Amino acid sequence: MNASRIAWALALILVASLPLIRNAAANELDAKSIGDANETEFFETEIRPLLVEHCYDCHSGDEAEAGLWLDSRTGWQSGGDSGPAIVPGQPDESLVIEAVRYGEQVVSGMPPDSKLPAQKIKLLEEWIRRGAHDPREADPSSAPKKGFDLAGRVESHWSWRPIEAPPVPAVEHSDWPRNDVDRFVLARMEAVGLHPAPDADKLTWLRRVTYDLTGLPPTTQQIAAFENDTAPGARERVIDRLLDSMQFGEKWARHWMDLTRYADTYGHEFDYKIAHSHEYRDYLIRAFNADVPYDQLIREHLAGDLIEDPRRHPTEQFNESIIGTGFWYLHEATHAPTDVLQNEADIVANQIDVFGKAFLGLTIACARCHDHKFDAISTADYYALSAFLQSSCRENYPLDPSGSIAQTAEEIGRLRDRIADSLATASIWKDPETRQHVESRFESLPLKSRPVDEGASDARFASDAWTAFRAAATRIADFQGDSLPSGWTTSGEAFTCIDDSLRFAVDVQETNLVPGTVDSSALGSKAVGTLRSPTFEITAPAIHLRMRADKGLLVRMVIDNYQMAPMSSLLFNGTLMKGPDTDTQGEWKWVTMRGDIKKYLGHRAYLEFVDDGRGSIAIDQIWMTDHQPPPETEAHAAATDSFANLWQQLQSNLADGRSSSLLRWILKETIVPIESISADLPQAMKAWEKLAKNLAPPRFVIAMADGTREPAAIYIRGSHTNRGELVPPRNLQALGGQEGSRLDLADEIASKDNPLTARVFVNRVWHHLFGRGIVPTVDDFGPQGISPSHPQLLDHLAFEFVQDGWSIKRLIRRLTLSRTYLQSSQAADDLAPSLVATADPTNSLLFKMRVRRLSAESLRDSILSNSGRLDLQPYGPGVATYRTPFMTGRGARPSGPLDGDGRRTIYLSVYRNFLNPLLTTFDMPNPFGPKGRRSQSNVPAQSLALMNDPFVVDQAQFWADRKLSRSGSVKDRIAEMVLAAHTRRASEEQLQALADFVNRQTAARGGDERAAWADLAQSLWNMKAFLYLR
Repeated sequence: MNASRIAWALALILVASLPLIRNAAANELDAKSIGDANETEFFETEIRPLLVEHCYDCHSGDEAEAGLWLDSRTGWQSGGDSGPAIVPGQPDESLVIEAVRYGEQVVSGMPPDSKLPAQKIKLLEEWIRRGAHDPREADPSSAPKKGFDLAGRVESHWSWRPIEAPPVPAVEHSDWPRNDVDRFVLARMEAVGLHPAPDADKLTWLRRVTYDLTGLPPTTQQIAAFENDTAPGARERVIDRLLDSMQFGEKWARHWMDLTRYADTYGHEFDYKIAHSHEYRDYLIRAFNADVPYDQLIREHLAGDLIEDPRRHPTEQFNESIIGTGFWYLHEATHAPTDVLQNEADIVANQIDVFGKAFLGLTIACARCHDHKFDAISTADYYALSAFLQSSCRENYPLDPSGSIAQTAEEIGRLRDRIADSLATASIWKDPETRQHVESRFESLPLKSRPVDEGASDARFASDAWTAFRAAATRIADFQGDSLPSGWTTSGEAFTCIDDSLRFAVDVQETNLVPGTVDSSALGSKAVGTLRSPTFEITAPAIHLRMRADKGLLVRMVIDNYQMAPMSSLLFNGTLMKGPDTDTQGEWKWVTMRGDIKKYLGHRAYLEFVDDGRGSIAIDQIWMTDHQPPPETEAHAAATDSFANLWQQLQSNLADGRSSSLLRWILKETIVPIESISADLPQAMKAWEKLAKNLAPPRFVIAMADGTREPAAIYIRGSHTNRGELVPPRNLQALGGQEGSRLDLADEIASKDNPLTARVFVNRVWHHLFGRGIVPTVDDFGPQGISPSHPQLLDHLAFEFVQDGWSIKRLIRRLTLSRTYLQSSQAADDLAPSLVATADPTNSLLFKMRVRRLSAESLRDSILSNSGRLDLQPYGPGVATYRTPFMTGRGARPSGPLDGDGRRTIYLSVYRNFLNPLLTTFDMPNPFGPKGRRSQSNVPAQSLALMNDPFVVDQAQFWADRKLSRSGSVKDRIAEMVLAAHTRRASEEQLQALADFVNRQTAARGGDERAAWADLAQSLWNMKAFLYLR
């Protein structure tokens, strides 16, 4: 790097890393108050449970080992016999860390019985490194004991109170407000002697609203159109255009994805891919663009699989509602946990944390190990919610694109009826020669190959082997009749219960559809679906399945609801069968699942049969035992009968519209030519075969499915090894505590009578538009959160939001058209700094607009927009992450393109172990938990990234080349670049300064004009006019 380049780089670092002085003090105060709330949550969620479980037995109460109390802040601050146990900020200097590490300097490691798991030691180290924040004010051993006062906590805290429409306040300066939002804001200002900032200029407002609604800069054409629009309603037209754009949904879906910790991989050692995760992202974009009411979005997220009349895609008609449930399963996951139940408990804790914060603004997960120390949430509440999750299953749900699969199924159904009519009315069955021909073929068969009399099917249980088997086994399923056994569920079109109706007599694959079974090929071999059993307790080491299948199937036992078993056989060997394991060569056989099942006796499990369209499976019986099943030939022999009886059965069944085993054998083996039965039959069967072969493949999405509804045990101190009383699935007691289904829970969360739901959401929207929520702790409306700056305005917005049908777009339109949103970020000149310092040092009353930095996504998208390389194509699988030479390790995937194919950042894959370094530098959150409020750092690394990141360097050159290829003077081209990057028209003085910069850089670079203009592009991106919204 030459001297000129170095000087330019140093100047950029100095300019870009300086804080915005006018806002620094307010932001610092905000960060401290919100940071304290975050640290309290971290302590309550991670540290207190750890101390309670592992330390309180010896270091709490009236006496403590070594004089060290760890049940209060004052206890560890005072220290024990060896001195202070914790040095905030310095884990390596803290005796507690030395003890849990079993270090050489301690007499004995702690806990004394066994060393803490590495992850828990890391949590303690992290807590101390972050300052050892501890909200425990007093020594609990000496404090009076109090019960959990639910009613008192609800009564004493504002967020539990019903939402009512407050009166709109009168204001002194009545000419300033444009709507009621402004009146509430102005009233609070006037009460402390403040007054609003002047209106922002047109282009400042245009840049602000365009980024806020779409995440992209306004184009030069949009800038010119707005400048030239002098008619009334110009701002309304801009907002309506932005709300109607595809980019609106992309911007606001990304806000929601922060809450649902969206990622495309699971993280941990191998960073396995989350199948079909992008479908959830695309669902969100469509939902926000369609202005799906927020209460509907809640129902779809919590129980979209249970909605009786789901919302459907407007043109393709597939089920949209079920896709929302995918958010539950975007968590981290490991392929081989040492303790499966602990792993499942940790996943449930994450799911409840996301649910509580995203929809209710509550830190429910803090009640995992004990009643919430501050909020009206008990441990029983936590485990009642966990019961919903433990009673549900994850699945890859097949969507029906364009509704063609359902249409094909209907057409096949009509053909089956047509074939059934042809068979029932055929005269050939009364022909003596036909009977004689069929009988001779029948008698030539070996006994084991002959058709079985269904009426004698129970005779097989009379054999000694069957009697012994049944006495020693537990029956999981026996598929009889025209409906599934109780608790069994299906998704997709594949699995059908086979009864003895005549319409099931023929199969395209020429295999028997046997009554008393469930079969995935009734619609054809390309049909897709999943069959799932109810949950049962494992009481024996083997599962015997009598089935007929090929190698294109997946059969698995899901133990303790653990979903990662297909990634590894380390824990559940033998519980997953596929390929040769399921292939019975077209015959009915007993297939046994054994393997590691014996290790999980007493655990809960369910069976899944997955047909993804590459095979078929039929299932007759499922038993659990440690005995072997009886020989198939013996069971078959017990049920055989004479031909005379079978022929009589065929005749009587045809008269009743039913099939028979003899008829199915005749048709399968073509004992009687099809065309001789009915002239219409060959044509109908060919039509059926054509439909089945052309069955459209489905689109899969990750989704939740209802399982067996069961109560959950309360884990004492959060330990699954210490189980307490059972609690049924229900809502929080503070919200009524109603028991019911997951859909009932969704209805209660989405109710207009819920005091939290609407408040929390309108506060999120306010936060995204104004840079700070009315409640700054957007994910915590509890006592440890910060109280609302405008409580009446919050209730006004929540009440109007519900009255407007929970319309997100109407809410955003109302706020962006307010005079409050129109304010400049520079306070009124006549507002005394001393008054501001005492009345509103954090600008919580909004006497001016907050200055906000662009999000990481908007920054990257804007660079692509400026360079001309932005591809606005929506939807589809994520573009693979570009891997730098430093992004190595297990689970690494092939690198994606440096520019992400020019796609918007929302369409880049999010690999938990390989996050995009440019995005994380600019505070894109790690996808491990809900994040309603992003950090907003201001560090030199950001300037260095904008100067050296290869993506930025490449795009700067593209932009430079694009400008050099255009006609016009140097100043004209610079003016275009400033307008595109900063949404402002540069003054003549500024243009001259930038032109001089280009000339100096050209000379310094040996006449390389391309490099000099690329330097200009990077300079413009490093300026605060680009990085911040004023």
